[in-house]
Amino acid sequence: MLPKPRSLTNVGIIQFFLALTVVIWLLVFPDKGVLFAWPVTPRLTAMFIGTSFILRTILGFRLWREKYWYRLRWSMWGNYAFLAVILLATFWHADDLNWKSNILVAHIWVIAYIVEPLMLPLLEPRGPESRQPLPIELAQGPILPGLKNTLVVIYITTFAIGGLLVIHPAFMDTRWPWPLDPFNARVIAAWPSACAAWALTMYFSKDWAEIKPGVQMLFVYAAALFAVWLFTFPGYDHTRANGITFGVFTGIIALLLTYFYWRQESQPRQPGTSSA
Repeated sequence: MLPKPRSLTNVGIIQFFLALTVVIWLLVFPDKGVLFAWPVTPRLTAMFIGTSFILRTILGFRLWREKYWYRLRWSMWGNYAFLAVILLATFWHADDLNWKSNILVAHIWVIAYIVEPLMLPLLEPRGPESRQPLPIELAQGPILPGLKNTLVVIYITTFAIGGLLVIHPAFMDTRWPWPLDPFNARVIAAWPSACAAWALTMYFSKDWAEIKPGVQMLFVYAAALFAVWLFTFPGYDHTRANGITFGVFTGIIALLLTYFYWRQESQPRQPGTSSA
């Protein structure tokens, strides 16, 4: 199988440590969010973004440590979707960055999210070898219909949420469990956009071995959001919409991914038709 390009290892190391820093800053110390690259407020927004950066931390670790391209290629379109939305939000709201109160972190943010989305397409492997099907000895069987249906639900739901957060943040503020300003809404949109692209990519894949890391990541993300919701729900403004819906949806998705992951792993190891 095609080895992962060494250049992606460097991307993964930088992404892992930067994302881990954001997780600690915004999830562990959410009241310090006002001092981030831009004012990340209120507290629940800081905790949501901090939790979401767990996903970037895991992806960075995989880019760093994985040896073969086939275990990463499922992630690229979702990565591009995330980076495109982040770049758009950063350019759109450049005046709102903390240029005065935290100019160093503001510059790190801008540099990181200009360089990575522009460089990543230059580093991704191209050509027939990068899309070759899995060999028989690596294949682990076809993807179950139930998991495909779950991926469809994730794709449609997260695409809608991400699109509305980018295009109509004022509307989403009326439907979100806590107050959202336009900058934070458009930054938050990066994660549902990534999840929609990942779910769609995995839906069209053919073999469980290729998408297993992606299902693991989606499960960790849904479970992390559900856990933070359980911890913070008593402090919600319960006059706002969808506080319970947020927790119910993330909890159900985490349960479905757990169930179908177990089903896939318990299937006999009979190779399916691999995807390119």
